[in-house]
Amino acid sequence: MDPIREIREVRELARQAGDVLVDVCYLATVAAADRAEVRALSLRDITDKGFGVLINRTSPKWAQLTRAGRAMLMIHWPSVRRQYRVWGHTAPMAPDRIEQYWNHKSHGSRLLEHYYSAVHPQSHPIPSHAYLMDGIAELARRYPRKEDVPLPETLEGAYLLADEVETWHGSPEDRLHHRRRYQKSASGWTVTTLVP
Repeated sequence: MDPIREIREVRELARQAGDVLVDVCYLATVAAADRAEVRALSLRDITDKGFGVLINRTSPKWAQLTRAGRAMLMIHWPSVRRQYRVWGHTAPMAPDRIEQYWNHKSHGSRLLEHYYSAVHPQSHPIPSHAYLMDGIAELARRYPRKEDVPLPETLEGAYLLADEVETWHGSPEDRLHHRRRYQKSASGWTVTTLVP
């Protein structure tokens, strides 16, 4: 009856199956004028505390998250025929946890995080891709090794704390999938079966 535990266990099965999406989630937020926005992010972890992602404060999605305080994640692992939709509120990630994830980032990923704060915010219009690459090259000259790139102050971590989870177990033979909705209350999770 615990959908979070199920998601963690199925993620390991997807990892063992070599699923290329095992570390990917899709974050949905609402922008100004009720415009929905969805984007793929790295799913850093799934803990009792929630679903962890890293987001740069310069990104529009950070402003949307902090304004609304709520979001939705979708996780899809085709290798094991599982999909999860998770609704909830957001909570900050501890600085030491952000640093732990920073230590796993590649040199290029670290340079891009610095680009957001030092050159242009994420999603900001620029003249061309070559312009971006010139800026990254300049940062690479300043920080030639991965270890040289300091953690930028604009990098944030957030957890989505689930209060509703919808599970989808795909049926390989037909479209008679198994769908359930879990809703969290003070006493635990209640479950409802849904028509696929």
